[in-house]
Parts: sequence; C-alpha cells; structure tokens
Amino acid sequence: MVQVKSQDSDIKETTIQSLKGAMREGDYGLFVTLSNYTKKAKQYLDNTPIIRGINGTELVDLVLKYYDSLSEKYRKMIPLKMVYIPVISIV
Repeated sequence: MVQVKSQDSDIKETTIQSLKGAMREGDYGLFVTLSNYTKKAKQYLDNTPIIRGINGTELVDLVLKYYDSLSEKYRKMIPLKMVYIPVISIV
C-alpha cells in the first residue's frame, strides 16, 4: 500500500499509523512525503519494518539516480535536461 502526502509541515507518527491501520496481514507499506518526518514518526518507521518512509530529499535523489531508467512516458512527465558546468582547475 502506498500513501503520499504533500504538505508544508512534517509528517506525524499518527499519520503513518493510519496507513498501518489500513494494511492487511502480509501487506507492505510505502509512505512518501515531500516534506519530512517528525522525530517520533522516524522512530515509528524504524520500529515498523513493513513500512518504508521516503522524504522529499530522498525522493528527488531517487528520481535523479534512476531518471535514465524511466520509461519515456515518465520522463515526459518530469522533463529534465542534463547540464554541463565547466570548472576551472588550478594546478
């Protein structure tokens, strides 16, 4: 099961517990947020191995890491362009 939240404030433990409450035996959960998790929510995720939490920073890192592997359909949804920046090396 997947739950996605886009909000300015950090995700609380009770919000993740609602995902767990909707899960059935044998389910795994993924909680994705563009913000972050409170300290208690992080502890809850650490103690609940059947739910994986991904915050906004990790989501961006994953998109960048696997962008070339995405199908054309999804790359059109997230149109990124490789940019090269020259660096002057002083020897």
